[in-house]
Amino acid sequence: IAHSVASLGAAKDSNGFKTHILVSPHQAGETTLRVLLPDNLERGKRYRVLYVLPVHEEGEYRHGDGLVEMKKHGYHNRHGLICVAPSFTSQPWFADNDLNPKMHDESHMVKTVLPFVEEHYPVQAKVEGRLLIGFSKSGWGSLSLVLRNPNVFYKAAAWDTGIRVDMGPIEESERAERIAKDWGTVANFNEYRISNLIRTRGAHLGDKARLFYFSTEGRRAIGGVAIHQLLVEHEIPHRYVFEPHRVHRWDTGWVPEAVAFLVEK
Repeated sequence: IAHSVASLGAAKDSNGFKTHILVSPHQAGETTLRVLLPDNLERGKRYRVLYVLPVHEEGEYRHGDGLVEMKKHGYHNRHGLICVAPSFTSQPWFADNDLNPKMHDESHMVKTVLPFVEEHYPVQAKVEGRLLIGFSKSGWGSLSLVLRNPNVFYKAAAWDTGIRVDMGPIEESERAERIAKDWGTVANFNEYRISNLIRTRGAHLGDKARLFYFSTEGRRAIGGVAIHQLLVEHEIPHRYVFEPHRVHRWDTGWVPEAVAFLVEK
């Protein structure tokens, strides 16, 4: 995977995470990469990576902190994972905006973050070693990244996903404004639209369930159920849970089931 990145060094933050400042050509400025390592790294062992995708831009954690949640449950030690939390200079939908080269979030992830992690940490630099977890916008991102890059990422868990932007006419003013801001053109949005990706690329995931998709009751329910039905219609193996409403945060109890799916071999 080609990349162009400069790191301004590593430090430890107040949570004990190793932190790197990355300068990427795909973002508007510096971003932070945080890494949670197993307490006892085994010499010569290569670890799977769990990429914990952010819901918000750099430094914003108003829906909780995914990497803190991973540490709280001890997944780095229990499952032998290196947990990595990238950041982005604007609120990410994990797409390359075709009108703004400084909002190329998919490229930042694939061409900057992955190569940096695989160059500097003892990780499995292969498809099976790369896992994704997210919710809301980052749930969309985890699905999009796997569906668009099935030979790069292995499994994705997406909870209470920001799927409403996929539902209904694009011409609606609120939806059109969001698409213009985050994806650029409608044509580009359609290259990342989850329903389109299921139809056109879902079969590339093969015959093993590589997607775990949660939807909850409430305002996202209709879109969430529709995506599940589309996966069934196109015979794409996946795990699906419809559950009662939870508060829209990292720390409301959905993470354990998601991680359990991701670490299954």
